[in-house]
Amino acid sequence: MALLEISDLHTYYGQIHALKGITLTVGEGEIVTLVGANGAGKSTTLRTVSGIARPRTGSIRFAGRDITGMKPHDIAALGISHVPEGRRIFPLLTVQENIEIGAWNVADRKQIGKRMQEMFALFPRLRERVQQKGGTLSGGEQQMLAIARALMCDPKVLLLDEPSMGLAPVLVEGIFDIITRINQEQKTTILLVEQNALMALEVASRGYVLQSGKIVLADTAHALMHNEEVRRVYLGEN
Repeated sequence: MALLEISDLHTYYGQIHALKGITLTVGEGEIVTLVGANGAGKSTTLRTVSGIARPRTGSIRFAGRDITGMKPHDIAALGISHVPEGRRIFPLLTVQENIEIGAWNVADRKQIGKRMQEMFALFPRLRERVQQKGGTLSGGEQQMLAIARALMCDPKVLLLDEPSMGLAPVLVEGIFDIITRINQEQKTTILLVEQNALMALEVASRGYVLQSGKIVLADTAHALMHNEEVRRVYLGEN
């Protein structure tokens, strides 16, 4: 049984039909990526899973439980953390305060402290800036902060939306190394949306190609990387 199962999902923004029957699965321990152009429905898929957007029809099951239409904080409490596009950190709070917010549902202060140290081990740069305001960090540091905050509650599934957006090329590889470490060391399942399709497919085990709110192709990441149409349209090859 898949850890996350999305079945025939239809999501609207007003009259705009954003998701048109999305069906996909994410197995425990996998990194699965969604590939597609801007406006294809990738971010909407993550927003619907995390409860920010409500589906009109279809279902979402997590660990066998129907979570369709549940409120975002209830979904998060079950073990699904969402790192949204644009990071959305709290710029006036310190690095430590931003990270601690991620443990909103953890009552044990010792556990929070232990988890905080794990985040600093994963992101040493954040330890160096622990009392610095979030808004003064670089783009790469803010992305690290957003991911660390999402990991504080020890989620079973991490929804990552455009983690490399706006970062200098030299920082992108580092972010993807961290994504791989989170998957392997933290044993966290990841559903990844990333405009850099090549990097996403290199770290993923499987992928889905979205087009105009529909899945038009699904395969292993290796097969998608060698698919002529995918290479031409999404990997920039002639």
